[in-house]
Amino acid sequence: MRQIRLRFISIPYTHFSFYKPQTYKPTILWHFISFIFAFLYVLPFYAQWVLESYDKAISPLLASLLGLFSIASVLFVPKNRRFGVGFFIGMLWFYWISLGLRYFDMSFLIPLVVIACGIFMGFVFYIGLWCECLIVRFAFLLLLSYLTPFGFDWIVPESVFAYSYIGVDKLSFALSILALWILFKYKTWWKLGGVICLVFALDFGLKDSKIQNLPPLKIKLAQSAVSQDFDYRMREAKSIFSEHISDIQKAINEEYDVIILPESAFYVPLDSQYFPYFDSLLEMSHKIVIIVGALREEIHTDGNAFYFNSTYKFDKGKVSFYDKVHLVPFGETLPSFLLPLVNTFFQGIGGFSAGKDFGYFDIAEIKFKNAICYEGSNRGFYADYPQYVIVTSNNAWFVPSIEPILQKNLMKYYARLYGSVIFHATNLSPAAIITPFVSSR
Repeated sequence: MRQIRLRFISIPYTHFSFYKPQTYKPTILWHFISFIFAFLYVLPFYAQWVLESYDKAISPLLASLLGLFSIASVLFVPKNRRFGVGFFIGMLWFYWISLGLRYFDMSFLIPLVVIACGIFMGFVFYIGLWCECLIVRFAFLLLLSYLTPFGFDWIVPESVFAYSYIGVDKLSFALSILALWILFKYKTWWKLGGVICLVFALDFGLKDSKIQNLPPLKIKLAQSAVSQDFDYRMREAKSIFSEHISDIQKAINEEYDVIILPESAFYVPLDSQYFPYFDSLLEMSHKIVIIVGALREEIHTDGNAFYFNSTYKFDKGKVSFYDKVHLVPFGETLPSFLLPLVNTFFQGIGGFSAGKDFGYFDIAEIKFKNAICYEGSNRGFYADYPQYVIVTSNNAWFVPSIEPILQKNLMKYYARLYGSVIFHATNLSPAAIITPFVSSR
């Protein structure tokens, strides 16, 4: 009888995966299943991308369900798949980073950069998901947003809930993770605890902001469609700039108070011989406040020229500007150890200087904090809880891709987290007013 009991007791232990050798064959099917896990993670972004391509907004309910599937796909990844899932997530999530290379005659590097993104995220997931226990997975998901390689801070898992009913703060995110774990791992009445966690993860402060919280100004958000091809831009500069001037005049005719044009709408220094419209902007600014992105050149006493990505305000014949502070890693700025290599073989990358401080434009005695593209998706920018934000972007570098959707989700995430209303003017992606409320696009 004792032997029988011992055999009976020993049987269940062989059924736990952590008592078995982790053996598997990396077949095509095996890799495909890892790809499915990864695709479920990025599905909220791709679904929103498809819907918005048909001019449809993602519903909060769908965003909530897809967001939960997204987090579950990481929470329950088998540990023997963690590198593969991370690899595919890196590629699907950040492949667009490589697309800017098209404009520096380096298209041949695009596959290498995409694979590098995959390998990097593969190692992140390999280290972070080494155990299938709750405490490790819980900590990994909560801490992932603090991973900012070379200052790149778009690895924010909470942003999958940006357009959902679920809160985007860390407590709501933690409750969502705990709810999923309880609902999938426990049976019977324990599941009620998961439901309770999910209820407390909801953001009950959400409401419609179509009337509330907007400034008493009629603001025109310009949306241009200018290719990033440098030869085209220089060849067609006159017609492109003329079209922007025409947009300003139309906004005046339609009695707007403010017009916001995209980042680098005027992609030359405004005081240079290549820009003959400076006086026109001054004159038009007596009828409308003009916010526009342009290049700024600063020549120091030693003869060295420094270039800034800037936003200008023309208001009642006066001009002010702010320079971009938070530059794009590997685009507008480079790590110092890479500068000699890049300057030797490639030109045009990392050529911008950083501004000193973020600033506010005063428009009709209302303060608008200025952000240029990448800055609008940076946590540090929102540290002082700005009520109104102007963001200008040039997404021509990365289209067609999901980059504009990732950017929009991050801005929505920060709008909800910090209570900001964001006015986003764009080139080659949809312009939008982004509020802290779930019902607005």
